[in-house]
Amino acid sequence: MTFIDMGVFPRGPLVSGRAYDRINHFFGLLGQVGGADRIETQDAPTSSTRSPLEERLRFVQDTISEVSMHLPSGFAAGLNKQFANLMDEDAWEDNDELINPEALTAFFMLLICSGTGRRPGIGTNGRGSITASWTAAGNRLTVECLPSGRVSLVLSRQQGDGEVERAAFGHIKPQRVREVLAPFEPEVWLDG
Repeated sequence: MTFIDMGVFPRGPLVSGRAYDRINHFFGLLGQVGGADRIETQDAPTSSTRSPLEERLRFVQDTISEVSMHLPSGFAAGLNKQFANLMDEDAWEDNDELINPEALTAFFMLLICSGTGRRPGIGTNGRGSITASWTAAGNRLTVECLPSGRVSLVLSRQQGDGEVERAAFGHIKPQRVREVLAPFEPEVWLDG
């Protein structure tokens, strides 16, 4: 399975699935008078009633909550929506590997250490990795966050004379992404 959520909002209505419906219900309760109290008193489903995909989504969203203070304003809510869409039960095949915790760590290290002000589109290839992509005009940056905790980069950068430069870098630490991208003026992707 390959899925990329470019994070472009607004877009057409989201297709309901178990993960999306649960999140939508949660936010619906928050909007009601006394809704927060009802959320606390509801019996949360036990882990035995949740699928492995739902368990991993919960882990991802808990991790987003833990690192949200290190992300730009509004990133956490947007990432929660993107991962809920990405990890909808209807979008996954039975043989797809769930997002690997080390790949998730690499993803958040990438966001924090790159200093990006733009939320990337996200995707997965069904082998445990997370793909982040930024596009601005003729410029594209794609970063695969690997289960090894490292990242691979592929980029295309349009120069002022119309020439397009392309480059790829394999298996680097996410903390070094901004440094590796420096000759390509990474602000075109990350600060857009």
